[in-house]
Amino acid sequence: MDLLPSRYSKPQESFRLLIVGETGSGKTRLTEKILYSLANVVEHSKITVLDFAPEYGGVGRRLSTRGLGVRVLRPPRLYAPRLMGRNCGEVLEYARKNAVETRRAIEEYLKEPTPVLIANDVTLHLHAGDIEPLISAVRSSVFFAGNAYYGKRLRDDCGVWERERRLVSALIREMDVVWRL
Repeated sequence: MDLLPSRYSKPQESFRLLIVGETGSGKTRLTEKILYSLANVVEHSKITVLDFAPEYGGVGRRLSTRGLGVRVLRPPRLYAPRLMGRNCGEVLEYARKNAVETRRAIEEYLKEPTPVLIANDVTLHLHAGDIEPLISAVRSSVFFAGNAYYGKRLRDDCGVWERERRLVSALIREMDVVWRL
């Protein structure tokens, strides 16, 4: 069975889902369940995963893709800016480093887009990165499911939280469904 029948082959006929919530609310776990469900009905070569979870201090967890054979685009080094930075200068520097690396992964996807795009922790890109490449990636897929931090626990005095909140709100406007945890 192919989840992407011919009537959904046009880019304007797509489905976009964003899972948002506080840290520890289960965003990654739900995204992973969606990924595995899709992998049961979609050819694996049609699925790409953008995984931006920093895996630091109990915040952010990579998606498990073991045995799926899907394309995973994950920068080699990611930072948890608000947890690792000792001051605003360090927080913003970590955010800028993440933005450079996550943009490379997004651009790699855009060079060879697949019908299905799964994204884990897009907020890491939005801390300092341009939203446009991310929106282009979402629009390039037929089916998009991703997650983003949208809470209050990680508020900061460096401007990252406010920027993140504003850009996640802009991303929400691109979605068909927003699942709040």
